[in-house]
Amino acid sequence: MPQGDGSGPPNEGGKRRGRGGGPFAAGPGGQCVCPKCGYKAAHVRGQPCSQQQCPKCGTVMSRG
Repeated sequence: MPQGDGSGPPNEGGKRRGRGGGPFAAGPGGQCVCPKCGYKAAHVRGQPCSQQQCPKCGTVMSRG
């Protein structure tokens, strides 16, 4: 049982816990995808997909 001194059980399999995962940490590459019509566009670094509109149907894009 952890005593607040870092002597708790080791991290299983080297897996990280906490922040740093999920679609909001997808990195600079990848694609933006329209959830409505399926249109795909290359993700632009520094420009979130959620701030882009699909050029075909106008729906807000999401990270794919």
